[in-house]
Amino acid sequence: MKHAFLKAAIAACFACAAVTASAANPFTDVSADDWAYQAVASLSDEGVIDGYPDGTFRGDKHVTRYEIAQIVARLMAKEDTLNASQKETLAKLSSQYANELKDLGVRIAELEKKRGATDLITELRVQSIDRYDNVFKGNVQKHNELSTRVRLNTITPVNDRVHLYGQIETILDMNGKESYDVNRIDPKDKSQTKPRTGYGDGDFHLNRLWTTYHFGPKQDTTNLPYGPSKNLIGIGQFPVKMGVTGYTYDGEVKGVFASFGDYLKGGRLTLAFGRATNINYAYTGPMMRGVKVSDIAKGKLLNELKTNKVVAQAVQQHPELGATLKNAQTLIQSSTSTPELLKNVKTIVGGLQQAGATDLATAINKKLEPTNAALQAMMQGANGYYNPVNDTLYPMGRDVVMGWGDDEDVPVAYASYIYKKPGQWEAHAYAMKACGPVGHIAKAYGFAGSYNVTPMLRVQGEFIKNLRKLPLNNERPYSYNYGIHYGEANVLKAKSFSIGIDYVYSQAGTYFGGSSNDIVDQYTGHVYKNWNGMKMPAYFADKMDSLTDGDPSNDHNSFGGAKFYLAKASFVPMRGLLVEANYGFNAKDMGGKKMDNMFMLKATAYIK
Repeated sequence: MKHAFLKAAIAACFACAAVTASAANPFTDVSADDWAYQAVASLSDEGVIDGYPDGTFRGDKHVTRYEIAQIVARLMAKEDTLNASQKETLAKLSSQYANELKDLGVRIAELEKKRGATDLITELRVQSIDRYDNVFKGNVQKHNELSTRVRLNTITPVNDRVHLYGQIETILDMNGKESYDVNRIDPKDKSQTKPRTGYGDGDFHLNRLWTTYHFGPKQDTTNLPYGPSKNLIGIGQFPVKMGVTGYTYDGEVKGVFASFGDYLKGGRLTLAFGRATNINYAYTGPMMRGVKVSDIAKGKLLNELKTNKVVAQAVQQHPELGATLKNAQTLIQSSTSTPELLKNVKTIVGGLQQAGATDLATAINKKLEPTNAALQAMMQGANGYYNPVNDTLYPMGRDVVMGWGDDEDVPVAYASYIYKKPGQWEAHAYAMKACGPVGHIAKAYGFAGSYNVTPMLRVQGEFIKNLRKLPLNNERPYSYNYGIHYGEANVLKAKSFSIGIDYVYSQAGTYFGGSSNDIVDQYTGHVYKNWNGMKMPAYFADKMDSLTDGDPSNDHNSFGGAKFYLAKASFVPMRGLLVEANYGFNAKDMGGKKMDNMFMLKATAYIK
């Protein structure tokens, strides 16, 4: 039932795309000797026209001016695919049949694009997906998110060598639930709930804006609607996709790049430097900003007092202890630092002993002892770097210390080499290094490839390795994925489709945000919305729970990360409309904790 509204929303959003054409009266015949007849026949021989409505051009019969006009109208709709000679022929035909085309409702436009004229491509997406506050089975907390995303993409040719590209975006919440966006929450705000300017419901923000200069021998862009595809220098906020799938990173970088070679075919070397803007700070923040230790400890201690069975039984037998425990909770809550908290815990235990509740004091002390021991270890630097001045633990050590607002974007240097044989195979090699403090935890390289076994069957794989040894699991993490897919859902080709399945294995420390897939984002970057009263990434919360549960055998488990299957299906019911369904299943973190299965349905229309 929860997808019923999605179907209705899709129908409403895309109803406007339907176009009807009214019939016109037949025109006089055009003989086979007529220039226009011969021109159309020539274009038909070159395979660039659709001919009659049934898909053929009957060259052995006379045709009417009306029928010629129909052919010209269809040809005008795909003028971007024509070469210079074909465009010239089309210009003459459209001029000669201007009246008939006008009657058909076709507006004659110059075939040659004017310099400075901006092309607008509107992207309209409706999506339904479950968002998780806790993704682990047995404790699942989720809500359905139904949203509409609108992107306005612009392409402006300044001259033959310079192009300007832009994208503004807004997201509309369709069912009253705030839609997720990796950049939506202001990373400078400690509340972790304040949206950035331009990211509120229905607000527009600038997502991309960059310009390119095409150097070297001038490229023929007759059949390149997006401008030159090789030998480019660019500056601004531009898209960067790592690998074939973009599971590791598919977002924007604010900076400069130089690209040598053609991005459509053959080899291409790209060098870029700038600031990665699609970082999931709810997930990565504690690694860089640190976590206030007393806040963690207070949450765990208060939770222990509220849920401990021994405490509940003691209060039931001795109601007068209720006031004592209430005072204990107040004392814990008022602690402003870890040393003060540890001192107050001793005071609480001593107070219970003085009240005659010796057994209760012993039981509470036994339950709190692991937490106290873990706190002492943190303060001594056993699990990262503890700064007593601000009572903050930095899990990644002394070298990775950043303040609030210092890390809104992460400086990165990026290089990649990609070789493509369209329709056959492609290979990628890439490397990325974060600069500044984050460089101590992020320096990675990777390989990716895709191979068409047949025109319809494709296999792919990726591998990425972080060369930095992370204290979290005392390892240099890596990730990989592989998959098999059948078909190709081409948004320009009606009835095209694709189905496939990927397996993803991602250790904690190889994901930072900006994945191309919302299911991948949630599995690999899961955050507890309420862990002991705090918003906390699963990898850190689970490690803290293991360190403070009194069982040393699980203190060195593999924390965080994810391994799962992702099934995908796409279909193009009509030109310009793409419908996609994704299903994530059999998901676990690196420690073996099972995660919930996820389903995502979305439909995207492209309007030019």
